[in-house]
Amino acid sequence: MTLINAYLIEENLKTIHSFETFGTENSMTFSIIGKAKSVKEAVKEIPFLKPNLIIVSASKENINDFEILSNIDFLEAKFIFIGTNEKEAYQALKYNAVDFLLKPINFEEFGTSLKKVMHHFERDLAYLQVLNGCNSEWLSQPAKDFFIVSSVDKIEIINFTDVLYCKADGKYTEFFLQNGDKIVSSKNIGEYQNIFPSASFFRIHNSSLVNVHKILRINKKDGLYCEFKNGVDLPVAKRKEKEFLKYLRVN
Repeated sequence: MTLINAYLIEENLKTIHSFETFGTENSMTFSIIGKAKSVKEAVKEIPFLKPNLIIVSASKENINDFEILSNIDFLEAKFIFIGTNEKEAYQALKYNAVDFLLKPINFEEFGTSLKKVMHHFERDLAYLQVLNGCNSEWLSQPAKDFFIVSSVDKIEIINFTDVLYCKADGKYTEFFLQNGDKIVSSKNIGEYQNIFPSASFFRIHNSSLVNVHKILRINKKDGLYCEFKNGVDLPVAKRKEKEFLKYLRVN
């Protein structure tokens, strides 16, 4: 599953190779599905490939021909312009681009640009849902079986079923996965509690959000402790014990 399928309009081989390398290293979230040297060449393929992101070199020729792209059904494709000087950024803004990046591409900055693209997708989806009469309660529920953790250099796609538990670390959240990986997010644990499916996750403590389907056993000596397959025991807060047992339907 790839979230962003990009079409690259660029003639510099080094730049093309750098984007392809980034795609290989982040294949779960980003891929180059087509490329062309110019806008005129690209319009022959784009209607069939239907990318949701188009990366355009802001050359004079491409800027002059850019209006051609406006006649294509992009299925809500977004644009990122890349160029050699900041003056070209004006043209990017003129065409409502999500972002403009200077060459050579700094891929930490490109990662940030992809986060902006994702935010645009989410905003557009929410708008369409509202138009279709969806209420706010429905919109607040997770529509997919995964969530996203973004950093400057990558976008992690994590299935809810892969999460053993989450722990708060100050303003950060640590995700402990069943394959042994640990992923850190800059968002606080409360934000994730709001989007995680309540049928599977329970906040047993201010610092812990657990996947109840991954608990091996609950130890009752000196309080309640949730034991997981990685050998970790997480305490249930005293004030949460009764609520937690009721949630589990334990008499």
